Amino acid sequence: MKNILWSIFWLSVFSVGARGTPYKPENEYGLYYPCESTPDLYAEDGLPAWRPLILAHRGASGMYPEHTALAYKNAAIQGADVIECDLAITKDHKFICSHEPWLSWTTNIADHFPARNKTYNMDDDDPNVDWNDKGNISDWFSFDFTLAELKTLKKIQPNEFRDPKYDGQERVVTLEELVDITREYGEKQKRTIGIYPELKHSHAVNKILAERGDAKKFEDYALEELNRLGYNSSTDPCYLQAFEMSSLEYVKNKTDLKLVFLLEQNITGNTAVWERLDTIGLAGMGIDKGNLVTPGCADDSGRGNYECGTTDFIQEVKTHGLKVHAFTFRNEWMKLYWDHGQDPYSQLEEFHKLGLDGYFSDFPLTIRRFLHYKGELCGGLASSTNPLSAKTIIFLIISFVTLHCL
Repeated sequence: MKNILWSIFWLSVFSVGARGTPYKPENEYGLYYPCESTPDLYAEDGLPAWRPLILAHRGASGMYPEHTALAYKNAAIQGADVIECDLAITKDHKFICSHEPWLSWTTNIADHFPARNKTYNMDDDDPNVDWNDKGNISDWFSFDFTLAELKTLKKIQPNEFRDPKYDGQERVVTLEELVDITREYGEKQKRTIGIYPELKHSHAVNKILAERGDAKKFEDYALEELNRLGYNSSTDPCYLQAFEMSSLEYVKNKTDLKLVFLLEQNITGNTAVWERLDTIGLAGMGIDKGNLVTPGCADDSGRGNYECGTTDFIQEVKTHGLKVHAFTFRNEWMKLYWDHGQDPYSQLEEFHKLGLDGYFSDFPLTIRRFLHYKGELCGGLASSTNPLSAKTIIFLIISFVTLHCL
């Protein structure tokens, strides 16, 4: 009898070692929730603190039209920790999620309202530095339309190299609808899913609001909406980002939300800029991975780029006590250096070694799978290739001791 029990025990050990602890996937990607990490591994805002964050850039926008419910829901399904929304204000002071306040690139607005095209200057407030200048733009702008009007539009895929089959199926999404999605899927998956709103073109929008006799600023409306939706504290799962320092300086004493400065310009050694940033009380910086960390050089034929070296800019940001989130990680070959062998994992590994704290990606599932491959998605054994649950380990230990004592 004892020999039979020993045989069963060892068979169980080899079976678990070969297959891992069986579990039922939560979705079609085979992802399971939540991670089996202990609570002390999470930050106060409920987001993972032991590994880089998975930041869904405009949702799962590599697979679906950006800033749509479809892209946001699939970002949650694919395991994003945080989902981004670029804030665009409407004529009736509501907030939609749109990469820019001009809408012809991602919607069919020109077909619906052909006569309402206008031209506005969309430069930032710094005449000496191009932090986020766009110049004069002729298009259809969110702040010239009510939310009800914008809800009649359909979204389209703006990139020719991405799947067009969802064109005309999705509508414009509000910030509130994004929040509802994060909370719905967070409850289903028993985890926290955060939001990452951006104060987009604050200076340019504020000029337009002032010309219309509006005494309130774009930032005021945004903070009011975020507060109404339950985001006003540093312990809330929300990062508030902007390319314009003046916008963050304006809100720093009006909210306790974590603030992030977005940057494409190299400010290495620029003491004046760093001193100004240090007074804001930032939580982190969102930086252009190519321009600031791994500059590229075009090949002789002009088909792609090689990496021209690696800077220490991530380390420079960290010397100021800030988290570093880099944008934007994409899977398409034309977005990767030849050095990466057209393999996004090679690029993700490079930035992982550099100490990145968060990946802004159009493909959140790729980031999740990479972190799983690294063995740190959930921390410890729970994220290994063949995950063993704590209950399984305890069972095997008790079984071994019992059999040894027989």
